[in-house]
Amino acid sequence: MSLGITALGSGSSGNSFVVHSADGNILIDAGFSRKELIRRMLEVNVDPSSVKAVLLSHEHDDHLKGCRIFCDQFKIPLCISFETWNYLRHQKKDKLPANIHQFTAGDKFELAGMTILPFTVQHDAIDPVGFVIQGKDKQIGFASDLGAVNALAKLRLNDSDILILESNYDLNMLRRSDRQIHLKKRIAGPHGHLNNVDAIEALSDLLTERTKVLMLVHASSECNDYELVRTLAREQLEKMQRNDIIMKVIEQNKTLETIILDKLT
Repeated sequence: MSLGITALGSGSSGNSFVVHSADGNILIDAGFSRKELIRRMLEVNVDPSSVKAVLLSHEHDDHLKGCRIFCDQFKIPLCISFETWNYLRHQKKDKLPANIHQFTAGDKFELAGMTILPFTVQHDAIDPVGFVIQGKDKQIGFASDLGAVNALAKLRLNDSDILILESNYDLNMLRRSDRQIHLKKRIAGPHGHLNNVDAIEALSDLLTERTKVLMLVHASSECNDYELVRTLAREQLEKMQRNDIIMKVIEQNKTLETIILDKLT
C-alpha cells in the first residue's frame, strides 16, 4: 500500500489526520479528546491500535488536546519539536505523554516506514512546523496553521501527491466579525492564519502534474464558509486546467473516508 490520508476533522475546535502506509499509521495532531479521536477513527474504519505515533505541529490545544491520553493508552510516542517539548514540560507538563520523541525542524527522521521532514512555518506558536511525509515514491505535504506561504513553505509543499493546506478565513467576514481588534490583527498577521485568497493563490506555486489530492483545512466556523472555499478552489483549479485533482474542504464535524494514492486512477 502506498501513502494514504484520512481526515478526522479540522477547525478551531480540533484537528487530526491519519497518514497510512504499508508499515502502519501515524496521526498528524490529536486535537480531539481520546474518546472523540477513537470514535472518529472507528467511523471511517481506522483501527486506533494501528497508530504507531502522533506528530505534533504545535502546542495549541486544537492540535494537542488528546495527545497525552491517546499516546499513553496505546503506548506510542508523541513526536514533538525540542522547543515545543521544552515549553510544555515547564508550562503544561500534564499535556505530555510518557513517551516523547524530539525532533528539530529541518532534520529528517523515520517513522512507520515513512520519512518525516518537519519544516518551520509562520505561526504564533513556540516552534510551529509543517510536515513533508514520504513513502517510497509518494509524498504528502502538510501545513495547517500558517500566516503566509513563504519561500520555505513553497519549497517543502511543492510537488506533493497529496497537499494539505490551511484556508482559514475570509477577510471581509473577519473584519465584520465580533472578534476583538487585537484578535483580528493576530489572525490576519504574518504569523496568524492563512486566508482564502492567499491559500488559493498559492496553489499555482504548489500544485504540479504529480498532485492528485488537495485538502483545504482549518476553516474558521465564524469567519469562513465551506462552500465559499470550495467555490474558490474549483475556480482556481479550472483556471489551472486541473479538474483531475480530487479537492476536499475538510470540515470540523465530519470525517472523510480514507484516500489511498495507489487506488486512484
